[in-house]
Amino acid sequence: MFALIVALAGRFPAAAGLMLTFPALNGLAFILSRPDSVGAITATMLWMPLVNGVLCVAYLLLFVFLATPAFAAPLAWGLTAGVALLWLVLVTRGFVHGGVPPRLQPVYFFAVTAGGLVLTLLWWMLAAGSGAEPGGLRPMLTWQKTLLFAVALWLLIVLPPRFRWKDGASGILSGLPLVALAGLLSVAQDTAIDIEVRRALLMQMMFGVWLAPAVAVGFIFTVSRLLLRPRMHRLRGVVVSAGWLLCLAAILAAGTVLQWLVSR
Repeated sequence: MFALIVALAGRFPAAAGLMLTFPALNGLAFILSRPDSVGAITATMLWMPLVNGVLCVAYLLLFVFLATPAFAAPLAWGLTAGVALLWLVLVTRGFVHGGVPPRLQPVYFFAVTAGGLVLTLLWWMLAAGSGAEPGGLRPMLTWQKTLLFAVALWLLIVLPPRFRWKDGASGILSGLPLVALAGLLSVAQDTAIDIEVRRALLMQMMFGVWLAPAVAVGFIFTVSRLLLRPRMHRLRGVVVSAGWLLCLAAILAAGTVLQWLVSR
């Protein structure tokens, strides 16, 4: 699944931003869940795409506006460290541990989706006429990214039972932004690419990042509703796999529209 995500991101540049919060680990958390833990996992997990989306936006904006040829690489590494630390601060706040209450989850899903659509249109209007022609973004499936994904998966499987954490902790761990940060860093610190090209590549990713949380939240909301039924929970591997495929289809469709908007 991870290899497929990276390959598709490379072939559809406008979808690269949408891929930043793809719910790969979220789905794995559901597969590893117990029937009585789905509700608690879902409540905390719903915050993760929004938190990660906001942090990715901050990374992209700061690099685009602050990077210089001499300090682009140090800035990229510094932003990565800063975002990682800020993520740790945010996920230890009470509102994240409390989760999104079940009665508010439909409203939350609608708000994230509507907000993403509005911000996408605003960014399109603001970025129109920028003249950026970055060509295609071609992220590579490097061993470093594969290792980061494996580390995140290991943490998700091992830490909650080892330390007897509450079920909601699995929802938070499923939002580890290691792969997203590795993807941003791989573009931002690549000194083999001209700084203006890197800036244009990240600007292009901005078209998708606004809607990225909505895709992941939609996955979490829909899959969790299904898995609350005992019969569906027994088929959770099938349910999650179907959800991943629908997410990929939505990303490809949205990416095509975004690519069209970028080219106008």
